[in-house]
Amino acid sequence: MHQNILLIRLSSLGDIILTSPAIRAVRCHYPKARISMLVAKQFVDLISENPHLDEVIGFDRRAKNRDTSEMMRIVRILRRRDFDLAIDFQSKFRTNLLAYLSGSKCRVGDHRQNRLMCAVRAPDRVNIHAINRNFDLLRPLGIETSDRTLELFLSDADRASARNLLVTKGTHPNRTKVGLFPGAGWKLREWMPDRFAAVGDRTVHEFDAQVLIFGGPNEGELVNHVASLMEARATTFSVHLPIRQFSALIELCDLFITNDTGPMHISAAMRTPTVALFGPGNHTRFQPLDLIHSTIRHHVPCSPCKQFTDKCKDNICMKRITVDEVWATVRHKLTEIQSTT
Repeated sequence: MHQNILLIRLSSLGDIILTSPAIRAVRCHYPKARISMLVAKQFVDLISENPHLDEVIGFDRRAKNRDTSEMMRIVRILRRRDFDLAIDFQSKFRTNLLAYLSGSKCRVGDHRQNRLMCAVRAPDRVNIHAINRNFDLLRPLGIETSDRTLELFLSDADRASARNLLVTKGTHPNRTKVGLFPGAGWKLREWMPDRFAAVGDRTVHEFDAQVLIFGGPNEGELVNHVASLMEARATTFSVHLPIRQFSALIELCDLFITNDTGPMHISAAMRTPTVALFGPGNHTRFQPLDLIHSTIRHHVPCSPCKQFTDKCKDNICMKRITVDEVWATVRHKLTEIQSTT
């Protein structure tokens, strides 16, 4: 029986959230174990409230010396913990090496990992949902689960802070709130700003909704651009928000319309009905799974895209998603939401 367990998933935001069902399953299987998780420093707050974890260790991937002294610092921390089981959910050379250097004798990874550094290698079923791939890593340990519910834990203070922020922005607590996330971190995943604006306007005109437009720390210009294209007034959040406050704001939305990006997974974890727009990304592996969510995409021969570059000249996978088809889904969901409130 393992008593001291290390879980590894350094990045990214969405992938860490997709690990939450596996974290829960490990805790259920080892209820008395001490469970630590190693993540990139910027994502520590994302899981710091997770009750299934006893400790969150932050790896500073942005440090200039991350390949030398930062690695040594983390390895010293890991060795002091005396782990007897390490599960590498990232399956990259660096995370594989960290699991090995932790000193744990039982190290679980997928079949691609180095035979010498990975003691237990699970079969790697490539084109399945990321949650199921994480479950595959648990199976050699005798952990069987089918609960794919995402979890993201917030404090009362996080939720109070989000409610107060909406008040200061002039929103009305009883009006339907529709969140838009027009960014993606990769331009080819972004639906066109004018189309986001058009859908936003329709929610205001037909449902008297309040439109909240969100963006990442480098997407303030995009957020303001979408707002400027709308005829109706939108509330913008173009500054960098603490991740849990941002999550609490998404939880307060009645509907969230987003590209294939990290906040899509936050929305799914917060149980906010989500309309996910997929283009070059792999919807089979990453789309929200609950029936309250909808995925909109078009089959094109080059999707999913084989490389994260900007070489695509036409971006047909995103351009084929029309305002009318997104609006049909949004209208159906908002009609259901307003009929039950």
